[in-house]
Amino acid sequence: MWDAAALLVELVALESPSGSEGAIAAFAAERLAGGGLEVERLGDSVVARLGRGKGPRLLFNTHLDTVPVGEGWTRTPLGGEWEDGRLYGRGANDAKASVAAMMSALAELARAPAGLAPGEIVLALTACEETTNAGMGDVLARLGPPDGAITGEPTGLEVVRAQSGLAVLRAEWSGRSCHAAHVARVPHESALLRAVAEIGPTGPYRTLGEPHPLLGPSTLTPTVLRSGERHNVVPDRAEALFDCRLAPPHDAREAQALLARLLPSARVEIRSGRLTAVETAADHPLVQAALSCAGKARAVGSSTMSDMALLRGVPAVKCGPGESARSHTPDEYVLRSELEAGSAFYLAFARRALEALAAAPAA
Repeated sequence: MWDAAALLVELVALESPSGSEGAIAAFAAERLAGGGLEVERLGDSVVARLGRGKGPRLLFNTHLDTVPVGEGWTRTPLGGEWEDGRLYGRGANDAKASVAAMMSALAELARAPAGLAPGEIVLALTACEETTNAGMGDVLARLGPPDGAITGEPTGLEVVRAQSGLAVLRAEWSGRSCHAAHVARVPHESALLRAVAEIGPTGPYRTLGEPHPLLGPSTLTPTVLRSGERHNVVPDRAEALFDCRLAPPHDAREAQALLARLLPSARVEIRSGRLTAVETAADHPLVQAALSCAGKARAVGSSTMSDMALLRGVPAVKCGPGESARSHTPDEYVLRSELEAGSAFYLAFARRALEALAAAPAA
């Protein structure tokens, strides 16, 4: 197996904020091709294939991009050497540890494929996961849906089989403006006050239906309110955005219907609803294979977003080295022990998952 720890140092040193992944994509493509894998670039996403005859197709996917470095760092944001079993740097935890672990596992399978079940393993290292998920969209448009998938994210090697969806709703109120100096004698209707009067009673959040056993309740919460441009004009328009974290079976249209009832004076529309909730059955062979390889008794749910959101209808799990709480923080880091465990997990899972998918009943 490649030295995943050394590979991760090189990956973290390549700055790759979402939308600027060209350098890291070129690096990953060159390394994977040198490891004996068939490699293709899709923009700044990288696809590597390992085929072993006719059989199921298993997708490994994780992302190359990171959020911006940001403020508050006391360590070098682009990494350095391992220090007391830790590597600090933007993306070390989210999700370049998964990138390094998946790359090293597939290179090892290409080097020593004996015992690997028939089928194809595809590794997709995607761009823009932190922003638009465009890289994963490009991969699926090129390859079509796989028979099964695993998304690499920092889960502490917990096996995630259900992930909340994300919808963004927009509410708009209209009013009648006037000069602020004349409010006592000129008819007007403040859109700002109409919005506040209706948003306030909704409370900090509302829920849809019964809680999901793994994901908890589906929630709608107001996060943005905009109204007015000038201090001397009563605003005739107000806009609010609502973040909706939706567990199965709820979707954006159901959230829109609830919000329209709560805000009767507003026009409510779905601004974004493509990141739907996904769930794989607890007894699916792919889930059971992941649990066995990770040494876990049961799978969990996750409310954080990932490219897994684009795998609706595909048996899929999310699992990887690192901890979600460290993501997007100053002094982000991953442990060497986590990286090593992740590499071993992905290697074992690749072998077990192809066998599981071959044995799984047809959808």
